[in-house]
Amino acid sequence: MFDPFSQQGAGELNVLKRHLQSTVLTLLDRNTSQREIHRLTGVDRKTIRRYQALRAGAEANSPGEVTTGR
Repeated sequence: MFDPFSQQGAGELNVLKRHLQSTVLTLLDRNTSQREIHRLTGVDRKTIRRYQALRAGAEANSPGEVTTGR
């Protein structure tokens, strides 16, 4: 499962609970708007935007189809 906040350390504050993370990410995968996700879950839109950016960054770094010259 995608876990953007898996950092260990003292003072882990303001981290969404697993079920909310999963819900937000599922709704983002379904191209649900940030406003609608906020309305359904109560998660702040800035937090949703952060998860969306982290998801986009993770997808950009994931290995996909490799294309080489010839």
